[in-house]
Amino acid sequence: QTGTACLCATFPLVGSASSTMSEAYCNKSGNAVLVKDDIGKAKPSIYDLPPEGFAYGRSEPADAEGAREVTMFWASHVPRPKPGPDCQDFRKLNRTAAKCGVRNARDLAEFRKHTDIKLVPPGPMGVLPKVIPSDVIPSFAYGSKSRPSTPITHVIGNQYATESEEALAVHYRDLEEYQAKHEKRIVKLTKMSKDRIHDARIRMKEWRNPSAPKEPFKLTKFKKVTSKLKLPGLHQSASAPSLQRLPAEPQVPQEAVPEPEAKEVPEE
Repeated sequence: QTGTACLCATFPLVGSASSTMSEAYCNKSGNAVLVKDDIGKAKPSIYDLPPEGFAYGRSEPADAEGAREVTMFWASHVPRPKPGPDCQDFRKLNRTAAKCGVRNARDLAEFRKHTDIKLVPPGPMGVLPKVIPSDVIPSFAYGSKSRPSTPITHVIGNQYATESEEALAVHYRDLEEYQAKHEKRIVKLTKMSKDRIHDARIRMKEWRNPSAPKEPFKLTKFKKVTSKLKLPGLHQSASAPSLQRLPAEPQVPQEAVPEPEAKEVPEE
């Protein structure tokens, strides 16, 4: 019985008030092992953290050059300034320091502060160098000029395609007007229509210029033979006989026919 009571005290019943209090106590205890998490959520932290909207890290200032400035503008090269009369001659300075007994860098720095040896430009040796444009105009640039940047606004707005379509429409309209004024419509004929036109032309030519009737073909020995058969009533050929008109028949006068008399029928 004592062991059972200890188990009940250690593991309280589910749904009892003591189980709810134990979960709240575990969440407030600050122990990472006892803190319980909800389903689908991360386990709550045991540390005192800022609120949820807080951003961690260090805020960097905005860069002066963004992607637009880097891609759309070209930074020209700035050449290094050439040595002038105000520059020191380090070779002579180091030689003089060595003669004066300077042996380390610290003594050399002190020696340079109190000693100033200016650089003497060397004189021209031989032929003088040629003058190039950059010597006269410092901003002069060499090379071939590159093409201008592509106008992205016109590309995205489909302006080039619209201009091309309009130019093509004007070209076709001018072509149609030219063809309507200067060109004739050609009708392609078929073989049957060509034969009909040819036959019609031949018939029209024969009708306008009739030729002499062609003599029918005869053998030479029958050309001078005349006909010997002559019948009465036939003149030139038997196929075209002369038809004599018959005398008109005399008209017979119609006699009056008496109408039949009506007879009385006796009643029965």
